[in-house]
Amino acid sequence: MQDSNICTHCELEENPNALLWVKCDSCPQWVHVKCVPLKRIHYSDIPSTPVSSYPNSWKEIKSYRCVNHYEEEFLAIFPRGLPNGKRQRDRGENEDSNHISKRYNFRKKKDIDYIALNEGEAKREKMIHPHKDTFLRCFEKWENKSNIINAAKFAATFNDIREPYKISDPWSSGVQVPKMETNKGVLTVNDITEIIGEDYRVDVMDVQTQMNETWTLGSWNRYFTQTEPGNRDRIRNVISLEVSNIKALELERPTSVKQNDLVDQIWNWNEGLGKVNDEEAEEDNPRPKVTKYILMSVKDAYTDFHLDFAGTSVYYNVISGQKKFLLFPPTQSNVDKYVEWSLKEYQNSFFLGDVLEDGFAMELNAGDLFMIPSGYIHVVYTPADSLVFGGNFLAMRDLETHFRIVEIEKLTKVPKRFTFPKFDQVIGKLCEYIVLSKNKKTVGGRDTDLIAEVSNSTIELLYGYLLKPGVKYKPLSFASRNYLVKALADLVT
Repeated sequence: MQDSNICTHCELEENPNALLWVKCDSCPQWVHVKCVPLKRIHYSDIPSTPVSSYPNSWKEIKSYRCVNHYEEEFLAIFPRGLPNGKRQRDRGENEDSNHISKRYNFRKKKDIDYIALNEGEAKREKMIHPHKDTFLRCFEKWENKSNIINAAKFAATFNDIREPYKISDPWSSGVQVPKMETNKGVLTVNDITEIIGEDYRVDVMDVQTQMNETWTLGSWNRYFTQTEPGNRDRIRNVISLEVSNIKALELERPTSVKQNDLVDQIWNWNEGLGKVNDEEAEEDNPRPKVTKYILMSVKDAYTDFHLDFAGTSVYYNVISGQKKFLLFPPTQSNVDKYVEWSLKEYQNSFFLGDVLEDGFAMELNAGDLFMIPSGYIHVVYTPADSLVFGGNFLAMRDLETHFRIVEIEKLTKVPKRFTFPKFDQVIGKLCEYIVLSKNKKTVGGRDTDLIAEVSNSTIELLYGYLLKPGVKYKPLSFASRNYLVKALADLVT
């Protein structure tokens, strides 16, 4: 049987003359759009009239039927002038209610999929990632069993920590996952489905094609829970199920994370009312939702090298299963190599870990709590079906690294929807806090003591960032961003 990733027309996986791909509505078969005979391409509203030219974008295409399922191949494109937004919102009557493909099954083979870099990079073969063996050899080279610290010491020395650490007593860290009555009290994918609801929509990554689909949780649960690994049709992940607004899950972050999370400290600030972490203020201005994720990875999932958005730090609590992490610090040499690799057309042909330096390799098992500091370049392999509770956070400790990674994201053209949400707003609010605190102002009748003593070098970093022309922030307590910038500058003159 022919590989479904090989075009049935030209029998090539990469064709420099035909870069736009389309997948059949009924099977995994891909073809190059420009390999489809022009006489088989029609407007969707006039199926009997062929088009005069090929579509140039996936946005122009409505559906595709391959010869494996229909008597004649057929590619339908939208009538000219139909608004893209309306087309993407409308759902057809024949759409599978459990599997709704995003981007209508279209891909550009060379694109970097930044969702995949969160938790599930694609692979060429159905069940084995081409870098698995290389990863395991590199893991053995850098394996670290000494970076273990207790929760109290981690919290006390948070500002000095620059390396990944496994917490020796996670039960003392403040992290909480609800105990269940079934499965020996361990939270499962089935439990999550019952709590959130079978109809809840989740993004699912097919790690072979790099395509994202929207499934229901019920459909995902059947795939993950009720299907044996050897019987799964593809390797898939739920890679970014953010659940901070789902109170019924009763998940709690480590105390040291909550104490150092910049968003926790400054998000709901209001000069007149002094609101901090207030639920009513939260409704008016929702905070960035990056604090609590559920990650559900099946056996042999592989996450290629990546930087977490804005260089955020990460807490990572393995509920069940196993993970292997390979991490490299954000030295200038490592970052330069990462940027060069990120800009390559064919990333998958090269294992970045072979050229990076000063690695850390850690194996995580059920119950382990792992803390990754800001800016670490890392790759993850999943040896067994795994369920993880984790999240991201910004910290004062890491401002320089945050700004550095934001610039790297711009250089490597990370799409905005995969960057830290409302990053400029977080930094702007932080700047206002610092100015008011330094000037002995009060908020809601009390001192603004939420931010610890800030050095001149930190203020200069913030000043430099706020000066950038692309930064967008409307201050709450100053007439304009220029006035806020001047107030920051006055603090170090």
